[in-house]
Amino acid sequence: MRIDIWSDVVCPWCWIGKRRLQAGIELLGDDAPAFEIHWHPYQLDPDADATPVPLREVYAKKFGGAERTAQMLAQTQATARAEGLPFDFDRDQVRVTTLPAHRLLMLAAREGDADAVGEALFHAHFAEGRNLADPEVLVAAGAAGGLDAKRVLAMIDNKEFDAEVRAEIAQAQAMGIRAVPTFVIDGRLAVQGAQTPDAMADALRQALGSAAPSAASAPACGPSGCD
Repeated sequence: MRIDIWSDVVCPWCWIGKRRLQAGIELLGDDAPAFEIHWHPYQLDPDADATPVPLREVYAKKFGGAERTAQMLAQTQATARAEGLPFDFDRDQVRVTTLPAHRLLMLAAREGDADAVGEALFHAHFAEGRNLADPEVLVAAGAAGGLDAKRVLAMIDNKEFDAEVRAEIAQAQAMGIRAVPTFVIDGRLAVQGAQTPDAMADALRQALGSAAPSAASAPACGPSGCD
């Protein structure tokens, strides 16, 4: 069974949703088929460039002040830690373009382990506060997926996969994807948001033809912000 996932590496609910998908698959037990997972790019902030700007500063302007921002981040962090994810919003996260990170993921899908690179990018941003547009950070994430440092730097310098990433983002928009994570199961069932493991398992069973539709609304991130 194929699962296509649209996400952004600075979307907190995308990392949480990834963990919940894995838990949902485990709930299927012996009924689980072999899964083929494909990651696709999405940009929550397409106007961001390579200049780092403090994330709390960006959120304060967007969501109504420092107090509201602190509350939002604390709630999201608590949810993530309950899932076993080491979120730490006190690590001075920054807003930068995620295009280079998505290009790295596309390279990894062809020449390495995209899942491992994705995990490394999520961890670098949410747990360490690293700049995802920094070549050094991208090289380290690439190494987690078996990519040689010189290969990653050549990809960055030559802007490899830039057109492909932009084309996939345009495809997502044409498909009507407006928030992430969005999971498309077997090319025919779309599930949006970081569903609970039980809901993800039910969606997978539905795609397998052994359950009725059950997925409800779940937290997600879109251009206007995250739930």
